[in-house]
Amino acid sequence: MTNKDNLAAIAIEIETLSAELLKVNNYIDILGKPAMDKANEIDKALKDAKDRFATALADEQVEARNLRLARFSDIRVEVKLGDNLLRSSFTIKYMKDTWDMQAKASLPKQHECDGFSSLDDDAYEYLLTQKPHAIPASIMALAPGKPAEAMALYLRAKQRGYVGEGFGRVNG
Repeated sequence: MTNKDNLAAIAIEIETLSAELLKVNNYIDILGKPAMDKANEIDKALKDAKDRFATALADEQVEARNLRLARFSDIRVEVKLGDNLLRSSFTIKYMKDTWDMQAKASLPKQHECDGFSSLDDDAYEYLLTQKPHAIPASIMALAPGKPAEAMALYLRAKQRGYVGEGFGRVNG
């Protein structure tokens, strides 16, 4: 059973249990304790089904992310130093599986872009999660040991025209 089938099955189970709980709740006043016990039993099963659904959904997202990032095999950043961090330029080169019409298959192909803002979203995620050591030291200095935070600070500084507190104003 695929994850999507599993999600659909759990969703159907949640709907069924919700409907059963509603029915049993209507009979609590008439049947008393037996109906209350059944309602508690259904409520517990419903909570369990919702937990399984959340887990299956999270697993699906992880699986999709892994498939997206598996298309990459390398990434590197070339730095052309400027007067300061914001005047430096970055060329990002990465290998990504791309469909080749002649070979009729996806083959690793080099892609290139100038600057992080023009970097493909999946390539950006690959850089942050799989190859954080490829992030230039000048950017990592903004948040040592925290690649995502360092890149976020750099991109925000680039947008604003200056690097935030502790790094002084940089005329852009």
